[in-house]
Amino acid sequence: MAILIVDDSPDERLLLHRMLKSAGYRDLHSAASARDAFTYLDLDHAGAGASKVDLILMDIKMPEVDGVEACRRIKAVEAFEQIPVIVVTARNQNEYLQAAFDAGASDFIRKPVDQMELLARLKSALRLKQETEARKNWEQELTKTITELDRALHDMETLQHLIPVCPACRKALTDQVSETALDTYVASHPDSKFHDLLCAHCSKG
Repeated sequence: MAILIVDDSPDERLLLHRMLKSAGYRDLHSAASARDAFTYLDLDHAGAGASKVDLILMDIKMPEVDGVEACRRIKAVEAFEQIPVIVVTARNQNEYLQAAFDAGASDFIRKPVDQMELLARLKSALRLKQETEARKNWEQELTKTITELDRALHDMETLQHLIPVCPACRKALTDQVSETALDTYVASHPDSKFHDLLCAHCSKG
């Protein structure tokens, strides 16, 4: 799991790094400011050149751009919509936390950071991210399947209109099939599977 630590305090970054590393997390990255985080995430290019990030630990009180505004900008990028952001703060005012949640933060941790709380909230956020991604993948597969079924039903209806059937005996009137319409259908469905049989003209060649 790739974790990005954003904090203007070198001591806080080092502390979080040590806590996470001792718990087995190895893919850790740090940013000394919100702007450094934006650069790491390649925010100017909508995250196109960003390295993989699974979770962000974001300090709230930082110079120039604070953690709330940083969270808002990151979450505005489609590539990072599902990335959990846990804000880390020494502030006790609820309005700061509410602002962070409104900006897209998924959880918070108060300073001084307790390692047990940090790991518990981190695991919870990562588990929720995995469940969200799994549901999103399932929805995409379901949408793909429905689209393919709709296309198949449409093709069946098209073929039914191409091949007339006697209403009395229910036999196909193959001699009444429009060759032009059938040729058009075959040409527009190059990936369809048909019974291969050389026509009289091609068999002579």
